[in-house]
Amino acid sequence: MDNIQSAPNLTFQQKLTDLLQRRPVIYQFMRFACIGFLNTGLNFLILNFLSKALNIEKGLALGAVAAVAFVAAVIQSYLWNRVWTFGNEEGVSVYNNVVRLFAVGLLGVLAIIFVFVASTFSASEWFYLMILGAYILFESVLWRHFGFHIADFHHEGHSFMVFFVVTLIGLAINSSLVSIFSTYIQIPNTDVDKNIAAALATAVSLFWNFTGYKLIVFKK
Repeated sequence: MDNIQSAPNLTFQQKLTDLLQRRPVIYQFMRFACIGFLNTGLNFLILNFLSKALNIEKGLALGAVAAVAFVAAVIQSYLWNRVWTFGNEEGVSVYNNVVRLFAVGLLGVLAIIFVFVASTFSASEWFYLMILGAYILFESVLWRHFGFHIADFHHEGHSFMVFFVVTLIGLAINSSLVSIFSTYIQIPNTDVDKNIAAALATAVSLFWNFTGYKLIVFKK
């Protein structure tokens, strides 16, 4: 009776903590979503910098540039998801977890906003390079502030090979879709055109990435 009576008196934070403990996949998905914004920001920054520097606007050439950007974003995704999404977060309060989600997601969202605003003004490659440098700096600050270290990785060779295969399939999906979308989406501003193509391709490939990471690469 005492337990039944005391249950309604639980604070919101206690209820939320209990829910996340009973359904860890909820918080895993929230982390993955925030990391998704982070990866998309990096993807778009590299895509725009390289395409501007190499004067590439559409077609197979843009698909190849998108492949480079996608590989960089997926490597980043592996690091964050290995340590954070599917790692050990014991001892971190709900409040600190929310702050982490907000900080990671905000960095990615800001990078995406900067890219789309810059694309409307056809910014030069130097602008994208400057934003990319600031992005990497702030990401490094977050990584260290969260207390993450490369030494936290304890993956086996087999795990990395499986990750490589999942990544390769995701790369094929992403670069193929960028090539198709950039060819058939007709918008006068080519910078906006290629970013819409990248956004659509990223949205599709994210479903593959989460499924592969959850059920294959990081399964316990």
